[in-house]
Amino acid sequence: MANLILWRHAEAEMQSVTGEDAERALTKHGRKDAARMAAWLDQHLPKNTEIISSPARRCIETVAALQQLNTPKLRREVKVAAFLSADSYVHAIAKQVCNDDVSKTILIVGHQPNLGLLISQLIGMQAGACSVKKGAVWWLRQRHLVAGTAPQTYLFAVQQPHY
Repeated sequence: MANLILWRHAEAEMQSVTGEDAERALTKHGRKDAARMAAWLDQHLPKNTEIISSPARRCIETVAALQQLNTPKLRREVKVAAFLSADSYVHAIAKQVCNDDVSKTILIVGHQPNLGLLISQLIGMQAGACSVKKGAVWWLRQRHLVAGTAPQTYLFAVQQPHY
């Protein structure tokens, strides 16, 4: 991957009607934040970005804000993947999204602490040192400093919904 963009779901209700964590919906504030971040992403995402979301309702509703924008340059299909669920493990996420295709951009919509743990792992920070705020986007890029060596991952941008 050349770009890995991590978007934490926006603010969600404390409890769902059913009591199931995966069914928690976005709050009114969360929907506004998701729309703000979707507008920012719409302006900056590379063409044909692959979008993958956790199956949790709050993640699906977050990424729906991006799908609702009518920008022809972006592919709006969203894959829903169990490996991004709230109870998944960071190594399972890394295995699925980290690859050698340097032309690929992947946007994943998921949960804390896994997003922060993945960022920490990829940029060489101490485990648990990174915390992704609700609704925020962290954009990582890879580059080869020396041809034939492993790519270096670095933090390209961080965007909060309250900019």
